[in-house]
Amino acid sequence: MLRLFKQIVRHKHAPDHWSVVRKKIHPTDKALAHFDDFYRQVFDKSWDSIREGLLGKQKYVAVVNNYSDCEATMARLELQGALNVRTLFKLEKQYSKERRTVQEKQKVLREVRRIDRELESRANEPKNASLQASLDDAELDHRRIIDSKNALSGEILHEFVPATKIKGKEDFIPESTHYKFYKNENFEVFIEEEFDLHFPEHLNVYCFEEGNRSDFEPSPSGSTGVLDYYMMDGGSVLPVLALDIRPGNTILDLCAAPGGKTLLAIQTLYPNRIIANDVSMSRTNRVYKVAKQFLYDLNERWLQPGKLMITNFDGRSFPQENFDRVLVDVPCTTDRHSVKENDNNIFKPSRVKERLKLPETQCDLLFNALKLVKKGGVVVYSTCSLSPIQNDGVVHMTLKRIWEETKIEVVVADLAPALRQTKSVFKLANKKIMKYGHLVVPHLPQNYGPTYFCKLKRIK
Repeated sequence: MLRLFKQIVRHKHAPDHWSVVRKKIHPTDKALAHFDDFYRQVFDKSWDSIREGLLGKQKYVAVVNNYSDCEATMARLELQGALNVRTLFKLEKQYSKERRTVQEKQKVLREVRRIDRELESRANEPKNASLQASLDDAELDHRRIIDSKNALSGEILHEFVPATKIKGKEDFIPESTHYKFYKNENFEVFIEEEFDLHFPEHLNVYCFEEGNRSDFEPSPSGSTGVLDYYMMDGGSVLPVLALDIRPGNTILDLCAAPGGKTLLAIQTLYPNRIIANDVSMSRTNRVYKVAKQFLYDLNERWLQPGKLMITNFDGRSFPQENFDRVLVDVPCTTDRHSVKENDNNIFKPSRVKERLKLPETQCDLLFNALKLVKKGGVVVYSTCSLSPIQNDGVVHMTLKRIWEETKIEVVVADLAPALRQTKSVFKLANKKIMKYGHLVVPHLPQNYGPTYFCKLKRIK
């Protein structure tokens, strides 16, 4: 008698089935968990608002193309309710000046009243008080006494972490732990305040007002055959403005892809020559594509005369030097992309090593940029990350390295006074959490960024 046995086969769900998708931990999940762990330590109570913005709808600005029908484009954008960013900056600057004048008058008045009260009080005091009596009544300011035995005294100096201090432990020390280990190094850093942010007359950038989440329509082509405007994250405008580009400057965009900041620099109409560089041919092809879309007769008017050069060198060993301005918009964790897109996400398991080496790569790029810029020139370092390690931490490491290994002298520009004029457009992080640079943070009513930028001037 034959018995028939039926083989039981277990069928798996397809990769896109809800039960599989729900169980899988995606790179976006890893990125958000990492940011929750780390950034809450940095931003404290502000993190919830920043997180909401990071996950929310991103806002863009429209950069008007001077090589198309710019006047008609500006009129059309204004009919849609868009506002000229340069105009907003000027208005805010005027308001700030008026407020400062009122505050200064009030301060003088308060001081006059204080002096009057003090003189009146002295007139009523007994005149026979001795010096010893005054000393007996004096109070010690215990806040100025430092207890050398108190271990917490050293922790006051903790700010940002140079990743090179824990090289070799990347696999098991998270970035949030790095943040606790940093000790300020003993080297001299010069910081100078700047009170004005130059906005070139021919650079026209349009945005929607705070709280308005309207979208710009895709740009049409103008009469010259190129697009009328370029859309980009509004935070990306500030690093280019920080370069303080002037007529006749030679500019190097060391990590130029996809090409938006190079185009923004061109739209100032100031540069004599721009080199847009990136590390690979695929990335430089993206720069070329943007240039082709926005600069008519690209080969004849731009590439052949050498006004625009597109190169693909490793920025850490770029061969030319003596530039007036160098922009170093480095590869980073691209925080907004990392929490929204799984494709090409740097939190993928296959990119762990690349992610952990980011601060080292960023430091090398900035170090070389400071060697490439001429005396009196400007370097702007920028990222699209909230990480203090990739931001101020890299600037700190690079300044230390410049101080130890070269005779170059650098001044850090504190743009905080100048950036007051941007408050109606951008939400900036509290300057107290940074030592060198400035940070545009995501915030739903003004949802640009994140964009970190730091202006460095080479003086020797």
